[in-house]
Amino acid sequence: MKRLLDLLLSALGLVLLAPLFALIALAIKLDSPGPVFFRQQRVGRHGAPFRIYKFRTMAVAAAGREITVGADPRITRVGAVLRRTKLDELAQLIDVFRGTMSLVGPRPEVPRYVAMYPPAQRERVLSVRPGITDFTSLRFRDESERLARAADPEREYVDVILPEKLQSAVNYVDHATLGHDVQALRLTLRTVFVPRGPLQKVNDVMQDPDLWRRVDGWMSRAHVWRNLLAHAADALVVYACWHFTYLFRLGFERWQPGRPWYDGFVVLGAVVMYLVTLRVSGVRRSLWRFFGFDEFRRLSIACAWAGVVVAVVVLMAQLVAVPRAVLLLHPVFVLLGLTLLRMAFRLTWEHAHAVATGEDQERKLAIVLGAGVAARRVIAGLHGRQGWHVLMLLDDDPAMQGMRIAGVPVMGGFDRVRDPGLTVGATHVILAAPGLTPEERERALTLARHSGLAVMSVADADDLQPQVVARAETAPAPAEP
Repeated sequence: MKRLLDLLLSALGLVLLAPLFALIALAIKLDSPGPVFFRQQRVGRHGAPFRIYKFRTMAVAAAGREITVGADPRITRVGAVLRRTKLDELAQLIDVFRGTMSLVGPRPEVPRYVAMYPPAQRERVLSVRPGITDFTSLRFRDESERLARAADPEREYVDVILPEKLQSAVNYVDHATLGHDVQALRLTLRTVFVPRGPLQKVNDVMQDPDLWRRVDGWMSRAHVWRNLLAHAADALVVYACWHFTYLFRLGFERWQPGRPWYDGFVVLGAVVMYLVTLRVSGVRRSLWRFFGFDEFRRLSIACAWAGVVVAVVVLMAQLVAVPRAVLLLHPVFVLLGLTLLRMAFRLTWEHAHAVATGEDQERKLAIVLGAGVAARRVIAGLHGRQGWHVLMLLDDDPAMQGMRIAGVPVMGGFDRVRDPGLTVGATHVILAAPGLTPEERERALTLARHSGLAVMSVADADDLQPQVVARAETAPAPAEP
């Protein structure tokens, strides 16, 4: 099944991307003399050597080490763009079509580095076809920058990066599924094809603390125009939802011609009725940053009453050209619109307030090993505080698996911490199972270290208070990429 999927998708990709390949080839030829493709020997499945395809990104006469470090002088101008956008890797669709590679799998290495693999790991990694992408590629997409910061890039690669990549590749082989492959492809497409350069200025503005402090001040302070703006926003939502309901009911072809001449008066009357009903129902105008379930309940009641009154008035006035479906669906769309408006306001204010008060910390996404009392206290102490977020719990007790502890799901046993499809995006593993025997504890820590994430542990459940972050004992772990 995997090979069939590789064959079909690579063939489709080669056909659809043929015009792009032609443009890349032309740019390479115009930029520097030499062939379009770069060919290099790599080690494939079962140790069989093959020559990988890549679009050439370096000068032909360039020689040197087999790893690329930062702004390598051997890279051409077009090559720098191809490397930054990962378009040079697209040529490997040829290798996938030929059967020497797969779309998803451990990245193929040159023979010199493969010779450094421990025998047991070498056999497992080379038991599958190498791939264009995998979770390891996504984790080490800044590899050249990391090497550029090292005093000895070659030693850094051999001693630090290569073992981490090898362990991650072993984890992929041990847990390879079609679902994981699809997830890796989805993350790769999102990483590669969502442009960062054109959005960088916007991103810089959105990360400006001064901007968010001003936003927080405007949203938090009482303002003489706040109620008027809230009324205007609600009126605009009701008006827009009326037109959207016509569009939903009649389609693009009939949503304008299918309206009666008096429809404009009906929608103005509906806007007034909704504003009056919202006022009578006690829906708060200027406190959207506190929007919650109680406010949603009030909105639901107000929209239901306003919808009933508008429908009764239209029917009693015998305005038969107004579709009954519009009268029925309009309150539903208004409720959704008003709810989304208030939720967007609250989320924006919470982010602005976090930046303004210094509460916005780098997000730390944790997997907790254990689902007992200690795990509950870790969740109480970490979850939602200082950038921490508990993604899931893992516990070897079958009775705990599938449950939710303090709202966090128990996703399986300890061994699943090595599953790259499950742990992708996580940054930390926290062992919170003080009742384990020394042998069980060592096994859990070993599994956690093999995940490639930063590892922490708690010593005793009694030492954990709700406000205490996982304490003291930090297990040695590979540096987080």
